[in-house]
Amino acid sequence: MFIVRDDGTLVAMRASLFESEDAFQTLLAAHPTLLAGDALNPDSPRRWLLVAREQAVPGEEGGAGRWSLDHLFVDQDGVPTLVEVKRASDTRGRREVVAQMLDYAANGVVYWPAEALRRQFERIHAAEERDPDDAVRVLLENPEADPGAFWAQVDVNLRAGRIRMVFVADVIHPELKRIVEFLNAQMSPAEVVALELRHYAGQGLRTLVPRLIGRTAEAELRKGDSAALAAKAFRPSVSDWFAQFEAERGAEELAVAIEIRDWWQARGADVGTTRSQRPSLYLQVTQADRTGYPAFVKASGRVTTGLYAIKKLPPFDRVDTRREVVNALASATDLSFTERAFDGEPSVPLAALRDPERREALFAVWQGLVDRIRVGT
Repeated sequence: MFIVRDDGTLVAMRASLFESEDAFQTLLAAHPTLLAGDALNPDSPRRWLLVAREQAVPGEEGGAGRWSLDHLFVDQDGVPTLVEVKRASDTRGRREVVAQMLDYAANGVVYWPAEALRRQFERIHAAEERDPDDAVRVLLENPEADPGAFWAQVDVNLRAGRIRMVFVADVIHPELKRIVEFLNAQMSPAEVVALELRHYAGQGLRTLVPRLIGRTAEAELRKGDSAALAAKAFRPSVSDWFAQFEAERGAEELAVAIEIRDWWQARGADVGTTRSQRPSLYLQVTQADRTGYPAFVKASGRVTTGLYAIKKLPPFDRVDTRREVVNALASATDLSFTERAFDGEPSVPLAALRDPERREALFAVWQGLVDRIRVGT
């Protein structure tokens, strides 16, 4: 490879290895555009936001990190992107790194709460004296974007298994290339790719040349077809949703979910289901010409208060009123919520609401929310 300087002289750039894996990782964290977002999606090039380096991956609910992922990014559609970096000199750049990545993905989609990822992202930005919400708006290229809604979409993608796994190395060996192509063809909605990031140096200059591997035409056709089918298939009727919920969660949690549905319907809420790999039941209210979604029952057995989804309904367009709801929820349920819960959807396990007193306490909080939406103050 050659570089032509402005003065017309030629510089020979010779292939060289990264001096260390840490240097490789640091470069990628500082310049996520190296992930070749335009090659991943030429029609809508991917843009990236770094959530964390050395992201802990728990192996059980509420557990500490059992593994450590090199990088966790999210793209502008809230798709979590897991990145593992290996130099060519690391012989684990083949089967072992694939097994590691599958461990991270299988456990991350289950045990990574999106709110915890958001808190970690915010801590990193606070340490660097940067505004995390501004970083999200920059990623979305929308100065009026709602960061809470973005992180809620990250959660939806995680629970649906809509993630991206990226193997990055300065040389991708043929064995890894074949494994990646096979996995990407078989897995949906998850995506698996490899990125070869060749490194060249000469006369104090460095050149990086990314090459994407794994997106075969056959795999993209198959994923495109499955995505189209999913868009049509995964919005069940309310009755079908309850039938599936009972099959997965049992009769006791079903009874609680039905009582929640009935409580909201008695107050004029409409009921429907979301379009997703694992749809949720939503409760919808209207104020004048504005619509909000104050509660969702998740297929995972939790009920959430959708504070991010009622921000267009006064008085919950104000942070202080949403904070009041979070505080009331904490008092009613004896649970603790994150500092940013007022921009998200604080959740309560349905199992905890089998206790009638706790259930009535939650309803009392919601009643106050409904009353304030009706009067707008």
